[in-house]
Amino acid sequence: MLVRSVSARRLLVGVTALLSVSLVFASPALAEVRGTDLVGERQVSSSPDLEAAAPDMTTPSAVLETADGQLLWARDARAERAMASTTKIMTAIVVLEAVSDLSEMVTVPAEAASVGEADVGLRTGQKLTVRQLLEAMLVHSGNDAATTLAVHVGGSIPGFVDLMNEKALSLDLEHTQFTNPHGLDASGHHTSAADLATMAQYAMQKPAFREMVGEKTVSVPAGNVTKRFDASNLLLGTYEGATGVKTGWTNDAGYCLVASAKRGGIELFAVILGTKTENARFVQAKRLLDWGFAHYGVREVTSAETTAALVTVTDYLDVTVPAVIAETTSTPVFDILGDVTSRTSITEQIKAPVAKGQRLGTLSVEQGGRLIAQVPIISAADVAAPGGWERFKIGVTRLWRKVFGGQLQAETVTVL
Repeated sequence: MLVRSVSARRLLVGVTALLSVSLVFASPALAEVRGTDLVGERQVSSSPDLEAAAPDMTTPSAVLETADGQLLWARDARAERAMASTTKIMTAIVVLEAVSDLSEMVTVPAEAASVGEADVGLRTGQKLTVRQLLEAMLVHSGNDAATTLAVHVGGSIPGFVDLMNEKALSLDLEHTQFTNPHGLDASGHHTSAADLATMAQYAMQKPAFREMVGEKTVSVPAGNVTKRFDASNLLLGTYEGATGVKTGWTNDAGYCLVASAKRGGIELFAVILGTKTENARFVQAKRLLDWGFAHYGVREVTSAETTAALVTVTDYLDVTVPAVIAETTSTPVFDILGDVTSRTSITEQIKAPVAKGQRLGTLSVEQGGRLIAQVPIISAADVAAPGGWERFKIGVTRLWRKVFGGQLQAETVTVL
């Protein structure tokens, strides 16, 4: 079988090389911080410190979130906008949840071969697997592949669009509505940066999706020829930790990018909508991701066996038991939200016997009034109950000290 690379491949290699330089040396001349931008859940205009810390961005609409949906930064993130081929994230979600066997064969329908715009050259009647079509759609953004999958799963384009909108509703995508599976401009076909972030986070939980959007090339059979296409996401292989997800462009949408990257166990999702040039979307995504990784990372917030208090054992005159942190805990911290603080809640006294590992309290770690970690505080030692003769002596001593003065029991000492 012959293998041909598309004619644009050489150009794409050149663009990739140029991008590598542009991502590092891109001019910030038009970048700005807007008072309505959000850092965390707070408007930048609410604090000079936030304004100083916020990233300089030119994109009209964007968002940066963690993998679990924590908002780090946003600009007009709920504005409804055309979404171009980022649509295909939802197309893939619906297909992957409908088809259990990705080796299932699919026949290319006539409407797919004639959909136009970005395509991978599928021919009417050609047979490919679901996996091949998903790769063609996600890696190179083939509209013909998206249409083929939609007809196969939904029975028709309208039938598949209904499934897309049902899924959007179930994911609480309040600003999203689909009218087609490929993303070409159409009335009523829109989303928001915030919704796209949610969509991408959900999709990336699917191993097959994650694998495909991380591929740098895709090979698509076309008769006796196999065409090789490079990924449209130029961050792959040029940006440290890049993992996905999807590009897009139409006249109404401008240049769009949903990008994800993972470093040090942290994965971030940046959505860039409506840039004026292809290169700008990648430069903006890099800037936003760099800013996110600079301010959001894993930090050790508790250390096992750290003594939090010495707790009184009431059966004795002078015995305490060390109360220690049960475990070392590391958790993601967004440093712009303020200092990390901890507070303890520990029983002031306890009756013997006390078992090593017995829970004596809780350490709560907070940042900006938000709980970020909570771990048990436990006894570091066993303390047996006093025997009969010892208990008698303790009782006599206490009686004496009540009359003439003296310590009746040890005092609890708080360390943390």
